[in-house]
Amino acid sequence: MNRTEFLRLLADHPVPSLLLFEGEEEHLKHEALTQLRKKILPEGMEDLNETLLEAPDAGEIIAAAETLPFLADQRLILLRDFPALTGRAEAEDRLLSYLPNVPPTAVLLFYCAQKPDGRKKLYQAIRKHGVIVSFDPLKGAELTSFVTDAFRQHGQECDQRTAEFLIFTSGSDTNQLLREVEKIAAYHPDSPFVDPADVRTLATPSTEANVFQMVEAVVAGQEARAFTLMRDMLRNGEDRLFLLAMLLRQFRLLQHVKIMQYEKRNPEFIRAALGVPSFAAQQYTRQAAAWTGRQVKEAVALCLDTELAVKSGKLNAEGSLEAVMLKLLTARKKA
Repeated sequence: MNRTEFLRLLADHPVPSLLLFEGEEEHLKHEALTQLRKKILPEGMEDLNETLLEAPDAGEIIAAAETLPFLADQRLILLRDFPALTGRAEAEDRLLSYLPNVPPTAVLLFYCAQKPDGRKKLYQAIRKHGVIVSFDPLKGAELTSFVTDAFRQHGQECDQRTAEFLIFTSGSDTNQLLREVEKIAAYHPDSPFVDPADVRTLATPSTEANVFQMVEAVVAGQEARAFTLMRDMLRNGEDRLFLLAMLLRQFRLLQHVKIMQYEKRNPEFIRAALGVPSFAAQQYTRQAAAWTGRQVKEAVALCLDTELAVKSGKLNAEGSLEAVMLKLLTARKKA
């Protein structure tokens, strides 16, 4: 079940007694927890009807679930990053046997910061007897609407293209986007509209956006700018191998664009195939136009071969990214 389906369930149906929240979208997960609390915990009775358990044994979990709620229909038992889901431990048989019998007066919620191991006995038991809610990153129109709605809460209107520009610049993590929205909205608090120039000036670029700019600099033959962007990312703690993988991803995207252009696909088909907003698709298409199909293919091969050489121990990670950048810049100068 995804986030939207879960919120619909909260609105129209009783809350299941056994739940698992998983996935990397922590902000959306927290919002869903807030909605769940509003649904089952009467105002003023929240503390009396919620129990937070940290690495409890089966007996503690069962005891909490069997405790009747106080002036409420259900009580909430919250277990964050339970070791039998996220670590090496396995759930006690007593707990596994109890899960089908969690009373309707309890909501037993396992809350995981990431996606737990689906092979675990506990995960399988929750999937069989309860409801698993996955909080995956928002995409496309849903993510764009998230940004425009966030600006609207600050009293400002943001058009779709500006929202896509912010997503392209700062990434798709909703927590990060909310911080960017707050910062941009505060810059001109009395303005009824979001100025794209403020996004360009104030938004914090994601690693992906910085890699895009680095490739832009390579395209333009701007060696100093390309290496400055690379060094800034390394100085900020990014790993060379990770940046090499991001560079490979960038050129693979450009390769996909070149192939689809050769097949005479229309811009909307290209956008959908790339799985990115319209603004981002336009940027990738523009960047791809500066390269021939052969150049992009050679860039992909260079990044891939270097990555494999580093991972196999044939090449030292130190200097590997710099060597790739020099070869790309040399190739551009010869073109």
